[in-house]
Amino acid sequence: MSTNSRDALRPSADPRPAPEAPTGATITRRTVTIPAADVGPEGLPLLRLQHETSITDADRELLGEQPGRRLVERPTCMLPYRAQDRYGRTVTERAFDTVELANEHLRATFLPELGGRLWSLVDLASGRDLLFQPDAIWFGNLALRDAWFAGGIEWNLGITGHWGLTASPVGAGIVEVDGQQILRMWAFERLTSLVWRLEAWLPAGSRHLYTSARIANHHSYAVPFYWWSNAAVPLADGARVLTEATSSFHNDYEDRLIRIGHPDTGRDVDSSAPLKAPRAADYFFDTARAGGEPAATPWVAIRDDEGPGTLLASTSELRGKKQFVWGNTRGGHRWQSWLNGEGRYLELQSGYARTQKEHIALEPGQRVSWVEAFGAVTGERPEDYEAEVRAVAAQLPERGLERAREVFDAAADIAPEVWRNADGWGRVEVEAGHLPADPAVPFCAELDPEQAAWVAVAGGAEPEPLLAGSPQVGPEWLGHVERASDGWLKELLLGYCAWADGEPSSAVAHWEASVAAEPNAAALHCLAAVTEDGWDSFDYAERAWEARPEDDNLLIDYLTRARSVPSLVLRVIDRLPPERQQLPRVQLALANALVAEGRLVSARAVIDELVLPNLRETSNELEDLWRSYTTAAGTLDPLPEHLDFRMF
Repeated sequence: MSTNSRDALRPSADPRPAPEAPTGATITRRTVTIPAADVGPEGLPLLRLQHETSITDADRELLGEQPGRRLVERPTCMLPYRAQDRYGRTVTERAFDTVELANEHLRATFLPELGGRLWSLVDLASGRDLLFQPDAIWFGNLALRDAWFAGGIEWNLGITGHWGLTASPVGAGIVEVDGQQILRMWAFERLTSLVWRLEAWLPAGSRHLYTSARIANHHSYAVPFYWWSNAAVPLADGARVLTEATSSFHNDYEDRLIRIGHPDTGRDVDSSAPLKAPRAADYFFDTARAGGEPAATPWVAIRDDEGPGTLLASTSELRGKKQFVWGNTRGGHRWQSWLNGEGRYLELQSGYARTQKEHIALEPGQRVSWVEAFGAVTGERPEDYEAEVRAVAAQLPERGLERAREVFDAAADIAPEVWRNADGWGRVEVEAGHLPADPAVPFCAELDPEQAAWVAVAGGAEPEPLLAGSPQVGPEWLGHVERASDGWLKELLLGYCAWADGEPSSAVAHWEASVAAEPNAAALHCLAAVTEDGWDSFDYAERAWEARPEDDNLLIDYLTRARSVPSLVLRVIDRLPPERQQLPRVQLALANALVAEGRLVSARAVIDELVLPNLRETSNELEDLWRSYTTAAGTLDPLPEHLDFRMF
């Protein structure tokens, strides 16, 4: 970890200890200062998935059946969520309310304000952090809602990708059971309508931190289920990724899985040697025993030459184990510096499914839970890979996992002492009658105006116009909206429900009816976002922006869709006030338009200063801009480093 990151974990205010636990670790609230960007306000409703990854018939044949785990299709959009895409690159010293668990061997620090991220796990004997932290929290467009940041351990519930609450607050509190203190965090995950719940326990004398997730489907219908715990770990000299698996399912980024060996992949790549990875890669290790039975304690670890290694182990329910590495392309190194500053990391992950293409049916009334262990790997490092695997396997905390399950089960129904409330959406669901009230996960936050308005709708009130950009979807909300009086707002909201339910033609019909009843920016934007014809999409986007010209999100959407008319783009931008002209995606639209109009000197001046904070992972838009410029200029100049985010 960099010096800046170590400094960031020093408390900036007096700790507020919980009552002392007689046989467990100390759990403390601290205010910690971390250099961080501001995630910014929410943007437009997310009608499209940014990353289209689906399981194919070939993938299903390769993976085979998994008894007791029925595969289902994932949702096709992120509704009811809105984008988190208005962040910048400027960082300031920000105070975060953290929760710290510490005993004689480990100190764990959690960030309830940012998705409950386990930010740090320090091995006190060596002083080494077993997890990676960047020099500052910089957001990048890698999550399902856009904003994502590197570092620590992220807890992903939802669908393939970094989950919708990764940059949002969750609830936090303390549970006491049998003389033990347990940290509990919770939130309502709106995409799946499941309650996200994570608990952490650090027993006195333990060399491992234990966590447990407990997820229940309270619906009368099956829900696609996806969970991956994503740990960022330091990437240092001598790094070697270790697991008892002898093969993995490799994502080749051509929308298919292939089985390869581990560590010898048979492709001139050693998947146990992340520092030598030629390019970005995913390896989903096949941890199953002979005959397909899940391993009792599946695990993955990393060791290097700089100190204790990092171990991720779990009970058998969490059979998926994965490695992701950025690789050694210039773009891969650029992504690392963009997200981290000076440090380098890789990801070790644990999942409920075998790969991240799979979504398991969580049946009505079904409950799932598991236990994970995180800790240091110590001792001499054998040179032989198999010997080092055996050395790590000998350090697995199998009895500790069993004991942790007993403690978590005993605490399951105990109400916590609430230290921090989750956001208000869980309370909305409880008050609307969609979610059973549960004292173990109390939703008692103050409601904002949108949330209060939705509670009123559930109680029979008419929707208010402020809900136009605040979708609620699913069969329960559909029923409430259908009772509303006819008009543009009802049609708009019915369109959201139809789109989320996989009925695009019905959604379009509702949005067209909404516009016919009263031209409105929300429905016009929806039509722009889902219309395949480029000119029709452009027309809808133009009308949406004209209906609400002060909205930067609609402005950017319009300029993006107007790219084929560069003279129009230039006229629109020229009439904007200076502060709106400097918006990063307005600058991107300006650069593309200047190139198209042959104004290459002006275009180059914009390109040389262009910084796009929410550039999407795997996006080619900066490379495409440069190619257009060099083609027009008749040069062969290579892609400048500040534009090079190519992963392959």
